[in-house]
Amino acid sequence: MLDIPTLALANLKEWTALRKPIAIQKVLENISPEDGRPGAILASPSRSNPNYYFHWVRDAARTIRTLVALQSLDTYETFLDSTIKRYVEFSKINQNTPTPSNSLGEPKFYVDGTAYFKPWGRPQNDGPAERAIALIRWANLLLEDGRKDYVTENLYDGKEPSESVIKADLDFVGNHWQDSCFDLWEEVNGTHFYTRMQQRTALREGAALAKALKDNGASTFYNEQAEKIEDDMERFWDAQNNHLKTTIDWKGGANYKYSNLDIAIILGSCYGYSKDFPFYSPNHDRVLASAFSIHNAFLDLYPINSIKELDGEPMGPGIGRYSEDIYNPNGGKANPWFLCTLAMSSLCYQAAKLYDKDKTIKINDQNIGFISLAINSSEESTKLKVGDIIKSGKIKNKIISGLNTLGDTYLRRVQYHGAEDGSLSEQFDLNTGFMLSARDLTWSYISLIIAIDLRDNTPINDD
Repeated sequence: MLDIPTLALANLKEWTALRKPIAIQKVLENISPEDGRPGAILASPSRSNPNYYFHWVRDAARTIRTLVALQSLDTYETFLDSTIKRYVEFSKINQNTPTPSNSLGEPKFYVDGTAYFKPWGRPQNDGPAERAIALIRWANLLLEDGRKDYVTENLYDGKEPSESVIKADLDFVGNHWQDSCFDLWEEVNGTHFYTRMQQRTALREGAALAKALKDNGASTFYNEQAEKIEDDMERFWDAQNNHLKTTIDWKGGANYKYSNLDIAIILGSCYGYSKDFPFYSPNHDRVLASAFSIHNAFLDLYPINSIKELDGEPMGPGIGRYSEDIYNPNGGKANPWFLCTLAMSSLCYQAAKLYDKDKTIKINDQNIGFISLAINSSEESTKLKVGDIIKSGKIKNKIISGLNTLGDTYLRRVQYHGAEDGSLSEQFDLNTGFMLSARDLTWSYISLIIAIDLRDNTPINDD
């Protein structure tokens, strides 16, 4: 019999209301550590098994992007405003510090801002793109608030070469998106769906910002490069296996990863989503086909997934990075991750929101698997077939409601395995369900905040 942690249970609505402020506080505690520079963001306070006591460009950018989303125009003089400003200054230090890769794609730094010179998978070119996205969105809010001077002095100066964070990152992305690099898991060298999605979104949103600031030549260049990325991304589709490939143009690393199916596809779609410039959005047929394959790959992979209910409510499977994964800093087999499981939850909620706005939903051989899974998570009487065209009405509402319900099943898995005090680690044990690996992982908390925010704003939510 599996050794399962006993938790004080609450319904999901109550649990999310309790956990969101805790997650935000945990994130803020990982920013500007006492032994680091202001603006540094810890991946985790863990210093051994594993040592994540670094400022990862990717993780930090995602953190700031989430904090920006929490901001409103009347709270700019608050703690979050000064926090983001310190991050901007730390990012300038990162951009101008000599590194082994000699590029803005250097993946991580010590918290005092100095470079990490030991061997590592570098460069990782999603980092500059994600940093640009985070600060572009903040810049847009600042411009709405009449704070153009700060934007042009610190974020986008329109110069060549640039001395501002966003402009420097966008110029790097625009000139180097075709370069091979390491993936977000720091294991494979090649061309990655996740990285391309971040680069494309940064360039599209960056082009709009450049145009707003009268840097028209740069705006044209960024849009031209984004269009080239979009054209090239057709190569990621694997028609034979009906899912998007994680990596193409493979140059080395993780040669045991034979499926080329990875939660990074879902993360790429969710984190790369742009309201104004949608592309491979969370309700895209190919993204849903990939999500269905990922769900099935993990459904019976971990013993802990044999537990399918929490307090009488359905619980989805714990999701790891990819089924062949061998990474476990504590030894043994690879485990499910909180952030990976939450990615599936967020995908469901976001897809529900997008379908709610669509006039029709066309059922095809790519999306039918995941949409049927969603409907069956709440009721089994509705059967779909390829060729169905769903317009407004009961069936469309059932699809949207089913996606919300399916999202809840993944979120309930996180509820079950997280600590009673609200803390989250990187992983939870595939056998016992207890938390392990890096403690208080910033990315885990950010993923929870994103999922809860999406859930709170989903249509046809019965809570």
